[in-house]
Amino acid sequence: MTTTTSTASRTSIAPRSAYADKKLSFFGTVRSEALKFRTLTTNWVMTLIVGVVMIGLALLFAMNLNSQADMLRDNPQMAAEMAAQAGEDGASYFTIDGLVHYAHGLGASGTMLANMLIASIAVVFVASEYATRAIGTTLTVVPRRSMVYVAKFLVVSVFGFLTGFVVAALSYFASTPILNEELSSKIDFSSGAVMNWLGVAIYFMLMAWMGLGFGALLRSNAGGVVLVVVLMFVMQIIFSTLQFDWATDFAPYLPASLGNNITSYGLPEDAEIGYQESGAWLALWAGVPALLGYLRFAFTDTK
Repeated sequence: MTTTTSTASRTSIAPRSAYADKKLSFFGTVRSEALKFRTLTTNWVMTLIVGVVMIGLALLFAMNLNSQADMLRDNPQMAAEMAAQAGEDGASYFTIDGLVHYAHGLGASGTMLANMLIASIAVVFVASEYATRAIGTTLTVVPRRSMVYVAKFLVVSVFGFLTGFVVAALSYFASTPILNEELSSKIDFSSGAVMNWLGVAIYFMLMAWMGLGFGALLRSNAGGVVLVVVLMFVMQIIFSTLQFDWATDFAPYLPASLGNNITSYGLPEDAEIGYQESGAWLALWAGVPALLGYLRFAFTDTK
């Protein structure tokens, strides 16, 4: 009797948490998702790899431009023959002005490899929660699944944009000092290099959308990354080998080709697909997986 009364008494006076009736706001959800993102070691490692890839390829491309400039100066006859063989599209690579044009885009030299790494980071951000079953805790704390997904979407968007811009700028400033004087003397920083970095930032942001969508849709790190590689790399190879008119017409609208367009410095005005159209099509390629991932995330069981 005494024991029962004592237990009931202790239970009745148990303190109630001041936060028991509080609900996590949208801003609080974004902060919590940002904290998760910052504390995931994989993200820091892969971001470092993105920086190494981008800067390393920019340096290699700058050295290649130096070699090409030396060849143009020392052997102009060979350069003229190679320009003739390259045709109208590749002839600019065999003139000093053409090389200077390429030098302005050094910040985007490594995007064709780094883009898949950015998407992979976004895949792991959401899929790892399913792998570790931490998603159950997340949705217990924040039952509104749409709010959680939008918070993750905002975090990876900001990460992709800032990473793209910063790494592109670092690649540019790291590689241009090694250009020989013949090229560096003609470099004009105000000629649009910053817009080129912005193109890289937008490209990486859209790749983060794609990665987040595939991660939420498949709920598997490996599956999401493989799907990104297939879409960005394998499809490009397949369509380049197909000898059909429809394949040739469709190839410029593949995500890798569109990304190359928006990260190109000084895209010609008569280009088949311009900057804005390329960005719109790439946003569609990235937005569809993001939407499908949202539907799977919001309306299906977490198991």
